[in-house]
Amino acid sequence: PLYVSVHATQPDIRIRLLKNPRAGQILEQLRWFQTHRLQVHTQVVVCPGINDGDHLQQTLLDLASFHAPAQNHQDQRIPTVLSIAVVPVGLTRFRPAEDELVPVTPDLARRTIAQVQPLQAAFQRQYGSPVAWLADEWFLIAGQDLPPASHYQDYPQIGNGVGSIRQFLQQFQIASQRLPNRITPPRILTWVVGNAVERAFQPVVSRLNQVQGLTVQMVALRSDYWGQAITVTGLLTGQDLIQGLTGKALGDRILLPAVMLKHDEARFLDDMTVDEVASQLNAKIVTIMDIEHLVDTICQLAE
Repeated sequence: PLYVSVHATQPDIRIRLLKNPRAGQILEQLRWFQTHRLQVHTQVVVCPGINDGDHLQQTLLDLASFHAPAQNHQDQRIPTVLSIAVVPVGLTRFRPAEDELVPVTPDLARRTIAQVQPLQAAFQRQYGSPVAWLADEWFLIAGQDLPPASHYQDYPQIGNGVGSIRQFLQQFQIASQRLPNRITPPRILTWVVGNAVERAFQPVVSRLNQVQGLTVQMVALRSDYWGQAITVTGLLTGQDLIQGLTGKALGDRILLPAVMLKHDEARFLDDMTVDEVASQLNAKIVTIMDIEHLVDTICQLAE
């Protein structure tokens, strides 16, 4: 399936957002996809004051109308729109002064969750699927608990940050069964994350600290490089780490999630290298690839 950024199905709103006079043809294009039995995953980035509220409601209803249970018989309709990701707009300081976009507030996040969840329930009754999923960031911004793992089905929009935290916690629960009971000599580790996940990851820190001799201190940072008050882990830069960690007692190692680094490079998005950051902080940095690697690192300390 293709991945299509829709944002709005109302022609004038989509033209305004994409700055493309042909962008208003999205429903015609989806009907063409439907005729030719092609499937898409879609995304709606919610921009306050532009495509939220009633516009978001209409967009989700329009897109959901292209979803239906798959049929085996060749001449029956198959789903055209397989899923919809509803994502809050993310803004940085690197944008034109005349830009009309504004950040999502906690109040808007709560209102959007309250708006989308009844639609999910209606789609679940009609199609056997929520069809539209809220990105994790909505719940983080709103300060609300994430939905259970069962809500996300087979995680069709994991690439858009829908269910990634819940999947992470679920994977950790399984992998944590391999954690040792104790570590000798005692170790202190600093785990660096974006401040968006600070609340969600507290259970992970609590479980790690149940290992005798192990102290894991989580440091949740915002990104001044991007100019964001609420920051996902993958956007933290080398400069953010230096600014946020300088002067802190970092213990024996810094645990660095690999999601902060460029693909296949030990380099942050601001082009600082891991070695440069380690040198400036006078600390040893261990890059953590995934949950299994995190647990393996703890097990190696025990050995």
